[in-house]
Amino acid sequence: MNPARPTTYVIRVDGHLDDHWSTLLDGLTLVRDADGTTTLTCPVADQTQLHGVLTGLRDIGATLIELRTATPGTARVSGGSRTPAPRSSPRGGGGPRRGAGGAGGA
Repeated sequence: MNPARPTTYVIRVDGHLDDHWSTLLDGLTLVRDADGTTTLTCPVADQTQLHGVLTGLRDIGATLIELRTATPGTARVSGGSRTPAPRSSPRGGGGPRRGAGGAGGA
C-alpha cells in the first residue's frame, strides 16, 4: 500500500451495526443491507491500519463475511438492495444487532 494513495476496502459483516460504530472504527462508512448484513467502506493507508479496523470489528463481536479491495472509482458492492444507515449521534444506539440479538455468531 502506498500511504499517498490509501487503498479502499469493502468489509461485510453479519447483522446491522449501529451508527456509533462508524466513529469508533476509524470513521468507516456504514450501509445496512436488505439481506441483514452491514457493508463497511474505509480507506486505509497501510496494513497496520487495516489490522486495527479488523481488530475493532473482532472486539465488538462482528462476524466477518467478506473483505476485499474496492473497484477503483466505486466503493459499492454489487448485488442486493441497500438501505443507507441514517445519520445519528456517534454515541447513539447499542451494540451490533441483528433483529433482537447481537451481530451474529458466538
